[in-house]
Amino acid sequence: MRRDLLVTALIFGIIGFASAYLYFNQTANRSLLGSLPEELLPEESSLLPEGHPPFDVAQRWQELREQAEASPEDSRAALELANFLYDLERWDDAVFWYRRTLELDPRNTDARTDLATCYYNLERFDEAMAAYRGVLELERNKPQALYGLALAQLRGPQDKAAARRSYQQLRRNYPDFPGVEHLEQLLQQESPRR
Repeated sequence: MRRDLLVTALIFGIIGFASAYLYFNQTANRSLLGSLPEELLPEESSLLPEGHPPFDVAQRWQELREQAEASPEDSRAALELANFLYDLERWDDAVFWYRRTLELDPRNTDARTDLATCYYNLERFDEAMAAYRGVLELERNKPQALYGLALAQLRGPQDKAAARRSYQQLRRNYPDFPGVEHLEQLLQQESPRR
C-alpha cells in the first residue's frame, strides 16, 4: 500500500477518534452537569478546545453565508466563508466565494492560491494552472503557488519539463518548503502518478 494513503488513513483515523472522544466527553459532561441550573451550565463552545471548529457546521455555514450576502462589497466576509468551505473540502462552493473575494480584492494572492488549489482538487487542472500563474504574476516566488503549479503540471498535461522548472524555482527560493522533497520524488518517477 502506498505510504501517502497510509498516512492519510492514519490522520483521518486520529481525527475520527478525537471527534468521538470529544463528543462522548461532552455528552458525559452534560449528563453530569444536567442537575445544575441552566445559568450555571458552561456554553457549548466552552467544551471544545480552543481553535476547534464548531460541531454545528451547518449553522456556522449559514451564519457566514448570511454575513457575506448581507455585505456584498466586503471581501473579508466572502473570504471567511470561502476559507470555511475550503476547510470542509467543499471545493465547488469555495470556488464561488473565492471568485467573489477576488472580484472585490483582485490582488489577494492567498485567496487566489486557495482558488487554484480548489480547482486542483476538482481535477480542473487547466484552471488551476491559470490561477497559480495569476498568483505568480502578483507574487513571483510564492511557494504555495509554485508547489501547486508543479503538481498541476504533472497531473494535468503531464508536462514534466514545466513541472521541473516550477520545482527548480521553488527549490532555489525555498529549499526548506515542506513539498520540495515530494516534488523531487514525483519528478524522478518514470511516469507521473495519476
